[in-house]
Amino acid sequence: MRFASTTDTLDSTLTLPMSSGEYTIPAIDAKTGLILKERMAAFEGAARRINAGEDAEAVNAEIVKEHGITVEELQNLGEMSLGKELRDQMLDDGITFRELELAEMTAFLFHTVSDSGEAAEAYWKSGGKAPKPNRAQRRTETQTQQGAGTTTKKPASQTGTKPKAAASKKAASSGKKSSATGTTSKQTSKSTTA
Repeated sequence: MRFASTTDTLDSTLTLPMSSGEYTIPAIDAKTGLILKERMAAFEGAARRINAGEDAEAVNAEIVKEHGITVEELQNLGEMSLGKELRDQMLDDGITFRELELAEMTAFLFHTVSDSGEAAEAYWKSGGKAPKPNRAQRRTETQTQQGAGTTTKKPASQTGTKPKAAASKKAASSGKKSSATGTTSKQTSKSTTA
């Protein structure tokens, strides 16, 4: 068996229309991609902790220390996401600072979020506002924060069978062992045998 080439199956470039023209963000090498993914995981973890009420400055300081992120590296994330040549070309073409920030973060999301570019596109279309998680993502985050527990009771059987509690009470009144308690109750009627 032979698979199709990754050049045929992977769409790893992104084209952004800007005031000075269109720019195609090239695919990044695996080493850069791994660094960006690691940073994205650190940023997501920090955001969850801050959203849960922890002090933002303390969390950010801890993340920077824990992951060895330097100020220089944070400044270079945009360049890593766009590629040095493309970033330099954008600067030479005179794009605005806001356009540069938008392009850098869009590229960062494109390279780090495995959703076929949906998060990057939403960020781009919003003009740089953070994309809101969809309903399923919010539900997953809530379950993760609550230990994946649920308080919703399952619906009763739809097959016409009696719930176990009712069956246990009936068994108890006839002197049979209750599966719920494992005890035998007193028989309420006497049987007569000849």
